[in-house]
Amino acid sequence: MKQRLLAALRHEIPDTVPCYDSLDDSHILSVMRRKQCTTDMRVACYKKLGFDGIPAKTKTFEKESKLDNKGRLTMIDEWNRRYVYTEKHIKFYSSGGMSAEEFLSFEWPDPERQERYDEVRETVKLAGNELAVVGILGGPFERSLLGWGFTRFLSMLLKGNGTVLKHMEKVRDYWIRAGRIEIETGVDAIMITDDYAFKHGPFFSPKLFSEAIQPLLKTEVASFKKQGIPVIYHSDGNITMLLPLLVETGIDGIHPIEPSAGMDIGKVKNEYGSRLTLVGNIDSGALLSFGTPQQVQQVVRETIAKAAPHGSYILSSSNSLHYGCRLENIIAMLQAAKKYGKYPHLTLANEK
Repeated sequence: MKQRLLAALRHEIPDTVPCYDSLDDSHILSVMRRKQCTTDMRVACYKKLGFDGIPAKTKTFEKESKLDNKGRLTMIDEWNRRYVYTEKHIKFYSSGGMSAEEFLSFEWPDPERQERYDEVRETVKLAGNELAVVGILGGPFERSLLGWGFTRFLSMLLKGNGTVLKHMEKVRDYWIRAGRIEIETGVDAIMITDDYAFKHGPFFSPKLFSEAIQPLLKTEVASFKKQGIPVIYHSDGNITMLLPLLVETGIDGIHPIEPSAGMDIGKVKNEYGSRLTLVGNIDSGALLSFGTPQQVQQVVRETIAKAAPHGSYILSSSNSLHYGCRLENIIAMLQAAKKYGKYPHLTLANEK
């Protein structure tokens, strides 16, 4: 239910802990018993499973594609990111194609290109009052990083290279314009996905983040909040060291609080629960992929007990419900949320 999720983002207490996630197409096809996934089928699946929110993404276009010497499909997208599809159609980024010379004449993607928003428009229309639509956007860092390549970009950023700083400004400006269009289209919330960390800690020091990235992220967040839309920030990995600085950007929620990276949702709740809505923490690696439904239900119960009292918690996986997650475990997760996540009993039980 849309209002259930939005209440959690407003730090209000809903009737039940809301559920949100990004569901792989393979699971949608299994649930709906179809061979091809469409937006209307996707929305119907989210409603059937009992989710309260659904993501909607803007489209990124490819510039060129070819087969590599291993027979894999390789592509370069409009941001000069090079990526490869494996035989299971899993995408991974292989390198960046940007150079200092190319940057000077680079043709930046056009955020006003309307076909980017086809999925967003259709999802908003079909979701109605049943699902909160979360518009998925990027932040200033990751798309810049992948355009240049991981090591090269971080090295240049550490040296204060003006070109990569300008690149991040360009990316930030793109997302602000794209977000305005998503909000005008009718999304209920924005999620900024901009990974900043390995499993053991951030890619960079808090000092570098505060100097080079935080000011850009803060202006992006502010632009969406001025339009009355709550903002969730997403980064995989262990971002504990960056949390105080992320709170300063004005975000309303944090996702996915990855337990396998050492993120303790109980500690995050105790320190930031009055300022942030917590989203996630159900392990999509070992637990949802290899665990039993009984184990999933027990972890959901424990996580709700730590994160959900007094509201400000949205149950979700620790990244996404990818193709490796077992469908029976996804269903068990959602059922456990309804069973153990009822207010006000949940809050009262925690206070005893």
